[in-house]
Amino acid sequence: MPRMRPVLQLRTRITILVSLILGLALLVTGVMVDWRMARQTREALGGKVALLSRITAEAEVVREGLAGRRLPAEVQAYAERIRQESGVDYVVVVDMQGRRLSHPNPAQLGERFAGGDDADVYRGRSYLSAAKGTLGLSMRAFTPVRDGDRQVGAVAVGILQSGVDRTIVSVRKRIALGGLIGFGAGILGAMYLGGRVKKILLGMEPQEIATLLQQRNAMLDSVREGILGVDRELRVTIVNEEAQRLFARAGSHGELVGRPVEEVLPSSRLRTIVETGQAEYDQEGDILGLPILTNRVPVLVEGRMAGALATFRDKTEMNRLAEQLTGVRFYADALRAQTHEFMNKLHVILGLVRLEEYERLKTFIAGVVGRLDDEVGFVVQRIKDPVVAGFLLARFASAREQDILMQLDPEASLPPLPDDAVAHDLVTVLGNLLENAVEAIGTGPQREIRVALHPEGARLHLAVADSGPGLPGEILAGAFARGYSTKGENRGLGLWQAARTVEARGGRLEGRNGEAGGAVFSASLTLLPGEAP
Repeated sequence: MPRMRPVLQLRTRITILVSLILGLALLVTGVMVDWRMARQTREALGGKVALLSRITAEAEVVREGLAGRRLPAEVQAYAERIRQESGVDYVVVVDMQGRRLSHPNPAQLGERFAGGDDADVYRGRSYLSAAKGTLGLSMRAFTPVRDGDRQVGAVAVGILQSGVDRTIVSVRKRIALGGLIGFGAGILGAMYLGGRVKKILLGMEPQEIATLLQQRNAMLDSVREGILGVDRELRVTIVNEEAQRLFARAGSHGELVGRPVEEVLPSSRLRTIVETGQAEYDQEGDILGLPILTNRVPVLVEGRMAGALATFRDKTEMNRLAEQLTGVRFYADALRAQTHEFMNKLHVILGLVRLEEYERLKTFIAGVVGRLDDEVGFVVQRIKDPVVAGFLLARFASAREQDILMQLDPEASLPPLPDDAVAHDLVTVLGNLLENAVEAIGTGPQREIRVALHPEGARLHLAVADSGPGLPGEILAGAFARGYSTKGENRGLGLWQAARTVEARGGRLEGRNGEAGGAVFSASLTLLPGEAP
């Protein structure tokens, strides 16, 4: 198995990269600056000796000394003073034969000028030269000395090459020191930058971020809810496949990322989430008319608002799921009631057998069978759909256990339903209405519930009436609102769900108080698909 190569951390890589770039930049800059500074230093020193040479050549004591009107000692004293004050290595005054009138070394006075580069100055030229004299290799400036219209001698001012080199080395040291300081500051800055970037990336390495991003994309596209995210400027940054499907279903096509959210989804309320930072859960909304149920939450990074996220799902699908769950619950309750009633009758039969009360046993069985035959026969004769018929029989049995008389209207009827979806919707509506009637019937002496089903063409009129105390007007007004209940928290979904199912079938569920007391809930809905409401 091959060994994995160690991977440098992001902070280390940033530090190394910045250090290499900075070091290369400083090296190139240092070389160019060193070359430029060395050139400027030589030019500056050359200018200095040339200027001192001209000043010395124009001095009265020098002219008169070369013309013989002053003593050579005065010329020597003046030249030495100029040399010491200016910091050059020598100031030499020579006559037209090249004999020195001044020199830093008094032993050289009267000797000929050395170096061999002084010939042109006797012809009246001023120039710079580099040659080796009695003091060593030097850079020197020559200037002719005139007394009136005739040349009487020359002045040579020089700086030893060692002095020039020392000046250049001093400049180079300063350049190198500045480069080292800059390089050190760059490394510290690179380390800070790397740490800052690592902190912004929540301490993760690029490989970890890439893996996390791939996992996030897979997760976003695998969930069954639409997800839409925005940044602080309310521009869409995230749209998963389910959200794109829902937008396409609502009639919105094209690229969504990068567009203002209020242009994509005017009813999103994400601006409010970003401004207030308060989350909203289980809110109803729509996508261009498509009903949805949505959650909206703020996105915070280090306690600061970075955007908002909305998750949403097609409300019709959620309603269908809730209806299916409710229908299953009703079926289960009905089967449990039938089982309980059957077990009670078996216990009675077993007791009569043990007591050897065979005549009473015959009478009891005949009564049960007759009553069941009458009830089952009546329901089956009137209700031709087996699902609805079985459901009503189970509910009747459950009601008898609670000492409630639940009956089917004598004029009721129901033809075979076209498909299971219609049967399921009808069971959902009846189940919620019957459950509500059982809870509202109270403890009075008369506990009755009546169910009416009357088809009319493609529509079915149904009603559930109970003998309870009825409902006040304000309760009837809000009975179909989601979550509205007088029985405590986490209630108020039954009538709301029944009303939505009826609306989906092109009808409307209504509630009122009956003339003889109790509450009556009625509705009219379409049975056959494709029929106009």
